[in-house]
Amino acid sequence: MRYILLTLAFYWFATLAVFPQTADDEVMIAECNEIYEFKSVHDRIVVKNKREATYEHLRQYPKKIQPGIFYGDNITIDNSYCSRSRTPQYRSITPENVFYDDSKVCYYDVTLDRKTKNCKVKFERTFLDIRYFACVSLCEEYYVKHKTVTFIIPQGMTQFELISKNITQNIQASTKNDGKRTIITYEICDQKSVKDEENMPKLSQVYPIVFVKGAFSDLRDLFGWSRQMADVDTSIPSINEILNEIQAVSTTPFEQIKNTYAWVQKNIRYVAFEAGVSSHQPDKPSEVIRKRYGDCKGMSLLLKTLLKAQGFDARQTDIGTKQVPILVSELPALCSLNHSICTVEWEDVTYYLDPTSHYVPVGHIPSNIQGMEALVEEVDGCSLRQLPVFPVSANCDSLHISLKLSDAKALRGEAERWVKGDLKEAMLSAYYNTETQQRKAFKAQMLNNLSHSNNIVDAEWEQKDNRTEWAVLKGNVINNHSCEALQGDLYIELDPDNMLFSTQIDTTKRENDYVFDMPCQIIREVVLQMPDSYHCEQLPDPFDLRNEVAEMNCSFKQIGNEIIFRKVLTIHQPRLACNHISQWNKDLIQWNEASHEQIILKSITPKTNINEN
Repeated sequence: MRYILLTLAFYWFATLAVFPQTADDEVMIAECNEIYEFKSVHDRIVVKNKREATYEHLRQYPKKIQPGIFYGDNITIDNSYCSRSRTPQYRSITPENVFYDDSKVCYYDVTLDRKTKNCKVKFERTFLDIRYFACVSLCEEYYVKHKTVTFIIPQGMTQFELISKNITQNIQASTKNDGKRTIITYEICDQKSVKDEENMPKLSQVYPIVFVKGAFSDLRDLFGWSRQMADVDTSIPSINEILNEIQAVSTTPFEQIKNTYAWVQKNIRYVAFEAGVSSHQPDKPSEVIRKRYGDCKGMSLLLKTLLKAQGFDARQTDIGTKQVPILVSELPALCSLNHSICTVEWEDVTYYLDPTSHYVPVGHIPSNIQGMEALVEEVDGCSLRQLPVFPVSANCDSLHISLKLSDAKALRGEAERWVKGDLKEAMLSAYYNTETQQRKAFKAQMLNNLSHSNNIVDAEWEQKDNRTEWAVLKGNVINNHSCEALQGDLYIELDPDNMLFSTQIDTTKRENDYVFDMPCQIIREVVLQMPDSYHCEQLPDPFDLRNEVAEMNCSFKQIGNEIIFRKVLTIHQPRLACNHISQWNKDLIQWNEASHEQIILKSITPKTNINEN
């Protein structure tokens, strides 16, 4: 499922922070007026939208702009006008990572220069199905001098109300009633243009937006509509062959669940298909099998069908991911539920299965839906459930290297990397998305350090089945660069310098918070076996620091004739406030400096005086 209008609403938007116009602005919207009027047409509620905007050029050199508006299968373009162009353009705008999408844009190609400094555009469109009119962004592509967004709701449509989020001090809301209509107006002044930044929060979690409540009366009504959409032909002509394949490797009922989940993960490629009714109606299981690909709805319905055919209590489940800025309990609307999974009840345990995650086992819940609200199918409707939240260690990446010193003062040994949870999903997805001829180099890279100073030999997967908790990669390592001999002593750096999320964040003109991919724990451990002819007189000091989002630590210990270096990054809270990024970078520098400290091995053998006769 997609956001419906939530996606469209944020193709063009502005930042949350309120600032005046900046020196970087080349174009501004001097004036903009939008009206959304609810109407009853042939016993159906539609929304008529009118938009007028004046664009003003702020520079001497020419600037090309493309003022436009979005439409699709449930939104019609009724009229358009541009003062600087007579010919509107129409094209599809399939979003990134979406296989097919019905979103389209009507726009004008306009060049503004010193002579044609202004451009006025008008658009009219109709939202044909009120269920798809879920939200309206209050932001624009460019700096806004003044803008009004007005909602007109007839007196008889009392079921509708507006819920605003991320409203800033430059936005003023007012409501009036003229006896026939309720008129709600948002007035926006001096709003800065958008700045799309790496790893920023999801747009709808930051920027001003208005949600429309009332298309569905309650959660039961919402899920009833979704369940009706999922009422497709679930017969599968080849089902006996598939079940025989699954059951042939299953000795217990729970293994049947695991192997059914694994069969869908392995055999069905995930694609996002978001066009018209297909944004919400799953493809038939037989078609998903025939095509060998499907979206979240199609894959989850196939999984549910295969499980139910074996007698398991499998249920349709609609859920909002962490990308959704509002909970379905607050807003029973299509934009609150953007994902579909399958829930299985087995021996008093509930398993939430997301087949779009191809390399995780039964029992793991992807981080993007942990703690989120879901509507789970029941005999008489649905139940609202909150998914559990796993500990940080559920997403773990642990690299362990055992080293010995060769006669040539090179470090040689074995490396093994254990990865689970979302990090397993990410690593194996990257591996299988790599060209076949490049996979050998990929495996070696996963055991190497960031500077690629190690020579990795015979890197092979020991375990990468999607039914197992861990993926395990092993290989041999030769390092000719981390040991330096000086006057008979050895200076060795043990830090493998292979950490996720340890690169400093660019703060140049950054305005938004930074979001790490997930809560997780990254462990790097190196064990060095000291030669018999050396001893370690003193170890570097440990380092331990905790900030608002993470813990960083490293330690050096000696146990017997082994030196053990351990470095751990634990991300508890993935969102790092923008005003704390500079301190985060400073913490990283301290942590890496402490980790890069060398150990010094002193020779036990008396040194020879080169001046002796």
